[in-house]
Amino acid sequence: MRGLLLCCLVALAKLTLNPRKTYEYKYEGGVNFGLGIPNLAEAAMRISCKVKITGMSDQTFSLQVSELAFQEFNGFPGKNDFNESPKLSQRIAAQLVKPFMFDYNGGHIGDIRASPEVSDTVVNIVRGILGFFQVTVKTTQRIYELVEVSIHGKCQSSYATEENAETKDMTITQVVDLNDCSERAAIYRGMATAVLDKVAKQRGESVISTVRYVYTVRPTAEGGLITRAHGLEQQHFSPFNVKGGSFKMQAVKEMVLLGMSDTGRAVMYGPMESKGNLVYKFVNAEANVPIMMQNLENPVPKAIELVKHLAEVNKYQIDSASTEDTIKLYQLLRVVPYEGLEAMWKEFAGNEEYRRWFLDMIVEVSDARILKFLESRLQAGDVSVVEALETFLLSINHLQPIPELVEMAKMFLNMPFSKSNIYLWHTVVLTYGSLVYKHCAYYTPCPINAVQPLLDLALGSLRNGSEADMIIALRALGNAGHPGSIKTIMRFLPGVAATPVDLPPRVLSAAVQSMRLIAARDPHSVQEITLSLFLQKNLPTELRMLALTVLFEAKPSMGLVSTVTTHLQDEKDLHVLSFAYSYMRSLARSSTPENHFLSTACSVAVKILAPKFGRLSYHYSKALRMDWFSDDFLIGTATEVFMLRSATNIFPTEMIMKGKYFFIGRILQILELGIRGEGIKELFGTNIPNFNGDLSFSDIKALLNLLQNWEVLPSDKPVLSAYVRASGQEVFFADINKEFMRSIISAVSPSAGKGSPLWAAVQNLQRGISWHKTKPFLIFEVRYFQATTLGLPLEISKYYETVNGITVNAKAAINPPPTEHLGQLFNSEIKLESDGFIGFTKDLWVFYGINTELFQCGSEFKSKMPLAIPWKIAAKINVREKKFELDFAPWKNEFEVFSVSSNVYAVTRNIEEPALAKMTPIMPNAVNSNQEVVHIDPTGVTPEVDQVLTPNTWNPRGKMCAESNIYGVGVCVESRLRREYYHEEYPLYYFLGETYMGVKVDAARAIKAVDKIHFEVNAGPSRHPMSASQLLETLRRLSKEAAQSSGSASSERGSHSSYHDYVMEGWDSTPEAVFNIKGLAMSGNSKPEGYDAAMYYTPEGNIQSAQMIVSQVGEDTNWKMCVNTIADAHAETKAHIRWGAECQSYEISMRGATAHLPGSKPTLKAKVHWTRIPETMAEMGRRIESYIPGMAFLLGFSQQHERNAKQEVSASVVAASADSVDVKIKFPEVSEGAFATYIVVLH
Repeated sequence: MRGLLLCCLVALAKLTLNPRKTYEYKYEGGVNFGLGIPNLAEAAMRISCKVKITGMSDQTFSLQVSELAFQEFNGFPGKNDFNESPKLSQRIAAQLVKPFMFDYNGGHIGDIRASPEVSDTVVNIVRGILGFFQVTVKTTQRIYELVEVSIHGKCQSSYATEENAETKDMTITQVVDLNDCSERAAIYRGMATAVLDKVAKQRGESVISTVRYVYTVRPTAEGGLITRAHGLEQQHFSPFNVKGGSFKMQAVKEMVLLGMSDTGRAVMYGPMESKGNLVYKFVNAEANVPIMMQNLENPVPKAIELVKHLAEVNKYQIDSASTEDTIKLYQLLRVVPYEGLEAMWKEFAGNEEYRRWFLDMIVEVSDARILKFLESRLQAGDVSVVEALETFLLSINHLQPIPELVEMAKMFLNMPFSKSNIYLWHTVVLTYGSLVYKHCAYYTPCPINAVQPLLDLALGSLRNGSEADMIIALRALGNAGHPGSIKTIMRFLPGVAATPVDLPPRVLSAAVQSMRLIAARDPHSVQEITLSLFLQKNLPTELRMLALTVLFEAKPSMGLVSTVTTHLQDEKDLHVLSFAYSYMRSLARSSTPENHFLSTACSVAVKILAPKFGRLSYHYSKALRMDWFSDDFLIGTATEVFMLRSATNIFPTEMIMKGKYFFIGRILQILELGIRGEGIKELFGTNIPNFNGDLSFSDIKALLNLLQNWEVLPSDKPVLSAYVRASGQEVFFADINKEFMRSIISAVSPSAGKGSPLWAAVQNLQRGISWHKTKPFLIFEVRYFQATTLGLPLEISKYYETVNGITVNAKAAINPPPTEHLGQLFNSEIKLESDGFIGFTKDLWVFYGINTELFQCGSEFKSKMPLAIPWKIAAKINVREKKFELDFAPWKNEFEVFSVSSNVYAVTRNIEEPALAKMTPIMPNAVNSNQEVVHIDPTGVTPEVDQVLTPNTWNPRGKMCAESNIYGVGVCVESRLRREYYHEEYPLYYFLGETYMGVKVDAARAIKAVDKIHFEVNAGPSRHPMSASQLLETLRRLSKEAAQSSGSASSERGSHSSYHDYVMEGWDSTPEAVFNIKGLAMSGNSKPEGYDAAMYYTPEGNIQSAQMIVSQVGEDTNWKMCVNTIADAHAETKAHIRWGAECQSYEISMRGATAHLPGSKPTLKAKVHWTRIPETMAEMGRRIESYIPGMAFLLGFSQQHERNAKQEVSASVVAASADSVDVKIKFPEVSEGAFATYIVVLH
């Protein structure tokens, strides 16, 4: 007996299939997507069939599938059932009935073979079935771990075995750790420019997966036989942190042995080809767009029809209902053969509208076809430079970065057409560098041959001394971020190169910045080079500061930061000191994961440097970083601003601004702008006559006077250089030189004649112009694919598409028309009539589910955001009289200006019935909801929002309108939300459910029928009417009375300032009208209704005083607003506001001042005092009062009780030290008899 048991155990240690037997199993597999919460919609599908496995030889077996059924579920569990899909079942069965061959030895699946016509998708389904037979059994161990191949890749598996004492069957439990795979069946698309942030991954995950198998194994004489197997894969996904709520995927499969029999004579099968091993094989999914499904057969005529349709319906304005069709067109174009693309080009080339749409859409053909198409266009020269630039830029940036396409793209670097225009050449070179960067993101180590053309360009420019070629080559190498380019870049850097380097500053700047992306791939080399540059005190100041920024991009260790700190203590250049200290102080406060360790090192450095360098003036170079990060959402943002100066220049020589976005463990550098004043700094020099540095009017005047001497600028260097980087990649840079400035100034000069382009524009405007531009653009397409235990691909995708449009129709009448030069327009009256549209529609999708070319099943978030601004105006301009008039037609029909709408759906689609796709809102429709419409006047009182509450449901709806019965127009803001399980601990649920917010403009009941709305601005010399003079005299008298009253009150409180002096300053001189603005509703011969505003300016000595009077125009009205503002030379500004009947009903005064007396700390003070205010303002103030104590506590303020003014709020900010300020805010009574002063120290 013991011997028999030992034989069974030895046999069981090796799972086998008897080559002389035929096994029949029943198989069922299904997948479900939802939130896993009752009463919410879910999507699911399942496949059931019978599987017959027949032995062909000792290690070769055949597999055949029969009785296949495919079912879909879309609805609410417990209320809806699975539905049969017979057409799709037949389509899948047509391939699965064909035999499959596989090698099997000792519980391990080897090569899988099938007929050539069997698709990879169907082979993957077979892999899901065969995955049950991939089991490693060890009878000598109850619990064991090993690395083995499965459908998910090569991953760590944990086993536990248990024997049934009665049946002697063994139960084997296997858990696959998908987070511990050396070769995982998962791929990313569209994420190459988003850098992985390992520290953020430690704070939370957006995707968590678990896989478990349970086998029942019967011992036989040949080995162990699987009689039952069950597989369960669960996944939690959130666009944020899964700890805050998640979508759930559950894939379940089960296989049961129905019977076994002896195999008859061998069956011969037709030719077969190898389909690979058990690991999931990804299908080229470029055309399998997860958010829609359509028949892709015969795509050319469908694509042609769709291009024409989109062009026509968006011809004048954006048709929001059609913008989703752009994704359909992308999908069709991705399956059009190259010959079809050429045929479409011939069809559209002669029609400007169709041609533009086709070129904008073809950029999403992301394989060799688009490269061939671009090659054909550039060689033929049948596209303009602008068309070539736009198409090339988007095509290469959206190209698949595989080795074959990178090699093909090199040809554009040698095409004559590419060099026919400087901006096109820049685009070609920079874009190729971006392609190399993305290529290296997926292929490590990255081959040097990919970046070799750029290295050759850089070395060639160095040999021939071409500054322009050096800069473009270095900028392209910066885009490529290839570690193999370090040695070439070093040849441009002084003190680092093997031979002495004497290059222009802008070349050195480009060389340093070219290492910015290499910093993440080879941080040690970059740290060594940039630290060496920073420590060379003989180098230009700007270069050392740039080197420091790149050094910190490489995330230096505590030791390197300490080295920098030590050298800064002996630094003599105050600009370098100020820049380094301010940058490290900003980094010390950083909360983003990427700086988790660096911020600690910088905190120590700042404490060492602060006593000596913490008070450096803002006149020196500075670096500023502001960021935030949420662990709950795993998202954050960061903004950096660098202002580089030197001791020889008053203005910054270089300014850089960066923006970063952090999401689900990745960092995306959204936008970076840089400006370098290479030549203009020589114009400003170290001293500007009459420039004080306080950016006052006299400073602006001094700058304008200096700029008139632009002719002294050097001709051999750019005046200004600017660049733009998106997603970390430089997409554009330009130099503005002296010749360019001369051409612009001469083109717009009043003396410009008939040869000027502006003259031609004026002539065209008189004849009438009609211009239209539509730009569809797929902003991003981010996709993540992962194998599931069923052999179906799980996909998480984000699509963001925009269609922008503008239409302008205009015609001008000029009297008298210009005959010789543009200056004659200053003596003409110009009448202009125009209509048009400007707007966009943005569509966003997030898909989570199964996506194949046969069917889709999952959860889908869908959002639409349209903006539409139409116009129809008539304008009259008289430059000589400084008069401008503008007429609008009255509003007659409601139109939506802006809206945001979104919802989450359970979706199922299949290719056999694409028109019957189901999209069920994940949350059921509201049973009971009310809508409250509140009409308010322009003062803007906020209505209460109606809330309909049911268990676990939040369904607020609201509509707020502001109407003007003068102009006959109203603006409404509507909102509608529906949320389920709205709990604070689940941030994900804040965004799930129906959402709508819209701004609409509509006609309103007017006092009189409005013919037109008339605006007028008159800045010419004018004398104010007698009524205005009387009003100003009255305002003087009332202000004196208020000053005397408030002044005595201030004296009683011990005030050190005279309110009387404050109000009376500037009233002793005669006001002069500066300009007048009118906004009137015109109604036939009746008196206009509306408002009239006049501005008066009364300068006297060092006091700048201005008054504004706003009067309501119409019958039986005396409402006015009077505003008096005073600014003196002592950095003090005051304002006195009265309004109501003849400016006498209500009154508020405001005052702000700065002070920095010798021996005192810089101080900023502000005060608001009121005498009478409307009840609506008082009520708003009382509401704010109730929040003051709580907000003060949250913000860290301490509270003191003092005797403060009853109708006054004051605040003071004092610079207490180099890195802190004291803030004191005084409020009037918060409760009966209680007065509060709040104090805080901010660091």
